[in-house]
Amino acid sequence: MAKRLTMQDAKTLSLSSLGGALEFYDFIVFLTFASTLKVLFFPSESELIATVMTYLTYAIAYFVRPLSGVVLAHFGDLIGRKKVFMFSLFMMAIPTLCIGLLPTYESIGYLAPVLLLTMRILQGVALGGEVPSAHVFVTEHVPSNRFGIANSAIAAGLTFGVLIGHFVSTMMSISFSAEETLSYAWRIPFILGGVLGLLAVYLRRYLQETPVFLEMQKKKALHAGTPMKTILKDFRPQAFIATLSTWLLIAGVVLVLLAPNLMKSDMFGMDAGFVNRAALIATFMNIVGSLSAGFLVDRFGLRKTLFSFAVLLAITSFIFFNSLGSHDLSKVGILYAIASFFLGIVACVPMIIIRLFPADIRLTGMGFSYNIGNAIFAGLTTFLVPVVAEVFHPMFIAYYILFLCALGIFLSIYLGKKSLPSYI
Repeated sequence: MAKRLTMQDAKTLSLSSLGGALEFYDFIVFLTFASTLKVLFFPSESELIATVMTYLTYAIAYFVRPLSGVVLAHFGDLIGRKKVFMFSLFMMAIPTLCIGLLPTYESIGYLAPVLLLTMRILQGVALGGEVPSAHVFVTEHVPSNRFGIANSAIAAGLTFGVLIGHFVSTMMSISFSAEETLSYAWRIPFILGGVLGLLAVYLRRYLQETPVFLEMQKKKALHAGTPMKTILKDFRPQAFIATLSTWLLIAGVVLVLLAPNLMKSDMFGMDAGFVNRAALIATFMNIVGSLSAGFLVDRFGLRKTLFSFAVLLAITSFIFFNSLGSHDLSKVGILYAIASFFLGIVACVPMIIIRLFPADIRLTGMGFSYNIGNAIFAGLTTFLVPVVAEVFHPMFIAYYILFLCALGIFLSIYLGKKSLPSYI
């Protein structure tokens, strides 16, 4: 008989999703106020240098993710999931709060950008551990037949953070003038994110250690050596497939972040107000699609769900990008929303990774693969894809998503190999 989620399971899922939501909230807020931060922290006679320094400060958090992810995951496999889970969120909330309280260049000179850079590095340390810990934590708490919906709830939480970030940024633009924002109001979103993060840390105190870890601890079955060495020695094929699967996550970056910029570009010249509304609806549809993918995984299995969503995302996203030349905005908005629903395929990625590693090295396997994959593929996408699309042809973005969908189909087939055991 299939087990249902208990109230304790529901509490675990909701509190586990908060950290991921905060991560992506910070992602949107920093980018939204990048021009303001540039003026306040990186004044320079060269506009190019100021811009580069601002975005390099933003990007530094992603550069330190692989190392911090492996280190935090190592301790999560040896001393407990909950301790690392609490620490990673605390390490994300405090720097976010501090950014909102930092003195600017006008007050303390060059120390201001150094402090901002330091806060971003600390956030990067936290980022490396938060999302992998969340997925492993919920996986080991819920019944195995609810594996899909549990992990998709974490994925939906990440996207919900994007939604909150967009909402807060929109309300800020409505409530404050450009002068007020530059003077003091820019601090509000960061302070809000930090306070919410500390509240989430407090609430996580009531979470329990995972039954899987407690059972390993009781049976003295915890990993005796260094989990990372075991992965590199005995689980190289799994680590490669897990890292490759994170490339699928970049479909979300392309469709949710790059597509709106393309729609507003000189190529298509769509009204910014329409594009912003369409992006909000698309983000919401991605939340619905992620949860739907999780439900289908529990009902029909990971491989079938992954295959189906990959095919349908390929079809709907290609039709959407082809519609951008149309003057029918309603049509464009509807197609964007439908494609974003099937972007729920991103919820399948952590499920692919988790099932590849046994419990005693699961968090290290997840932390290593997830963060290395993000560092490599997110960098390639965010820097190269927009440039190629602008220089050669805007439909390159559509072709890139088709490639990612083909990767999803390949993974759905490869996961069926008998030589690749599943540990879930």
